[in-house]
Amino acid sequence: MSENSVNIEVSDLCYCVDSCPLRTSRTPSNPDRRFFGCKVPKENGGCGYFRWIDPKPLIFVHQYLEVESSLMIKCKDGKNLCDQLKQKLKDAEQERDTLCEKLKDSEEKLIRLRQKPKKVKLERECAMLKLNRLVLVLLIVLIVK
Repeated sequence: MSENSVNIEVSDLCYCVDSCPLRTSRTPSNPDRRFFGCKVPKENGGCGYFRWIDPKPLIFVHQYLEVESSLMIKCKDGKNLCDQLKQKLKDAEQERDTLCEKLKDSEEKLIRLRQKPKKVKLERECAMLKLNRLVLVLLIVLIVK
């Protein structure tokens, strides 16, 4: 008989001095593992006796390692994704700053362009006044002669 084999022809006795039935686990962490356990649940006054019959299969340890490895890869990928998102945020902030500068420059140009017609109008009126003075001076000169 190997070290892991157990004689299950004779059931265990629990602390209640009652025979324990052989049961099979249906939990995800220990599927199909056999165990002896007290007939009476601990909540109902049972002794809570429990003993695994089957050793934990290596396949589950292997699956655990695969899951752990998979989680580590996802964690690393998540970190890379986080770094990529941080870089995208930084790029977007730089682009925003550039666009804000362009907007400021455009607003200044717009202000200058809005002032230009006023300036041109003033220059035109000034030129008309000069022309009117010249005409007036010429008329005065002609009249005086």
